[in-house]
Amino acid sequence: MLDLDTLDSEFARIVASADGKTSVASQLATAYDNYARGGVILGANLSAGGDKSLLESAFTVCNPSEGTVANMAAKLCAYWQGLPKPGIPSHGGVAVVSVVPTFAAAQAGVLAAITNLVNAQAASKQEVQKPYKKLFEVIEAVLKTAVCTVTETMPTTPPSPAPFPEFLQ
Repeated sequence: MLDLDTLDSEFARIVASADGKTSVASQLATAYDNYARGGVILGANLSAGGDKSLLESAFTVCNPSEGTVANMAAKLCAYWQGLPKPGIPSHGGVAVVSVVPTFAAAQAGVLAAITNLVNAQAASKQEVQKPYKKLFEVIEAVLKTAVCTVTETMPTTPPSPAPFPEFLQ
């Protein structure tokens, strides 16, 4: 993944520039999308997929019906579910046939991680240094447990597909 300190700084800059009247969800979505595309899943291309509108919904704070922790967890997992597409073979194959992620199944874990972080910070009653970095660290810890099955066509006679479990790096 790209540098979490940089993502934290970008989020802090965007939030600090907010006027309270206009949603900054689009700007936050762009920053996170740029960050996420720097991740690595062997055999997958992370620059080909992903629906930024899911991120916009995840980072919405102006609309109380959407700006919930549960919505954030659901939308982030849905975004990651659609991000990886077939990329360059990494296991000796001649082509990547498919990439099947399980990020959607990580939604409960992401929700629990966010909730636990928020509750721990509230209990400590101390100002959080680099809050966005801490947030995305706990989210990524869960996302990195999701298996992405990368299926490559192997150069056998006849050519045959072979699945390989991969994880977000």
